Amino acid sequence: MRVSKFILYLVSFLFLSGNVNALEYVFFSPSTDCENEIIRLINQSQDKIDIAVYAINNDNIITALKQAKNRGVKIRILTDRLQASNKSSKAKELYAFGFDIKVNFQYKIEHNKFALFDNNYVSSGSYNWTNPATSANSENCIFFEDNQPIIQAYQKHFNQLWQLNNKAKSDEWFNRHPTTNKEES
Repeated sequence: MRVSKFILYLVSFLFLSGNVNALEYVFFSPSTDCENEIIRLINQSQDKIDIAVYAINNDNIITALKQAKNRGVKIRILTDRLQASNKSSKAKELYAFGFDIKVNFQYKIEHNKFALFDNNYVSSGSYNWTNPATSANSENCIFFEDNQPIIQAYQKHFNQLWQLNNKAKSDEWFNRHPTTNKEES
């Protein structure tokens, strides 16, 4: 009985919100599915990508982000301060590469794991943007395509987080914690 009420609610929500054609899909790891879909969305982005992520060190995602930045995509990244100081983190490498990146100073942990791609797609879930999330961890990721109420909610939340965290304070943090590997810059 509960399942049928949930399905009725979901169908009603999609119909009433005008999102009958909206698409949602989900993947689980360990596997390359989450990673591959994130990379696909990065590669097809033409305008902007906003990312709020707890940890980032996935080599393939980093490469795709650098390529997107080089082709002129505006990319903003908000990440966790403690995770960014981890020696496996690529946050400092991305900062040195010239990314617009902030570390969280407002909350104990920046534990979000979502991204917005050209105002058309959102990725979310437990999937950290790390190599172990792809190869070893039990994680999930869900993608929303052309679902404007969900996209707008995530964009509003990202914008609030971005405003809460001071760019000058983040720059100061990165200058105190420079990259140590010359290959990273």
